Amino acid sequence: MNNLTNMEPGSQAATVQDPTNKEPRKKECRSAIGAKAQTILEFLRACSPYEADSIRVMVGYGMGKGDIGTIEATDMLAVNRFLNHGLTKENGTSNETVMRRRQERAQKLMEAVKGFVDISQLCRISVALMKISSDFKAVEDARQHLQSQSTANGNRN
Repeated sequence: MNNLTNMEPGSQAATVQDPTNKEPRKKECRSAIGAKAQTILEFLRACSPYEADSIRVMVGYGMGKGDIGTIEATDMLAVNRFLNHGLTKENGTSNETVMRRRQERAQKLMEAVKGFVDISQLCRISVALMKISSDFKAVEDARQHLQSQSTANGNRN
């Protein structure tokens, strides 16, 4: 008992516990957590840049969290970054070209989101993404910030 009184609380708990009784349970929890983490990592690795954040934002919106006007600025930025990803001067600099690309990306995002929501939520997300992808100010901002393809590839290093 004297050894336990001189130890810190963390080491005292370690001394009192019986490792043989806890070991199998810890292994089960760790493997379950490991499998869950592995699944999440596989999902994230399969996502394109900005896709995971955009999925998170759109699933939240689909579940009834606010309307287009109340989506937080950082969340709207994440969605717009996803929609604008891959735009370069070489793709074209007209508003129509930029909007077409953004709407193609919105369709890709809807495909990614559909596994997480029901049909009514998907309809809500679809309407929101069409509004976001065709927003004149966002399209104009994307068009004005187009980089050349060589610059865009150079920044990935």
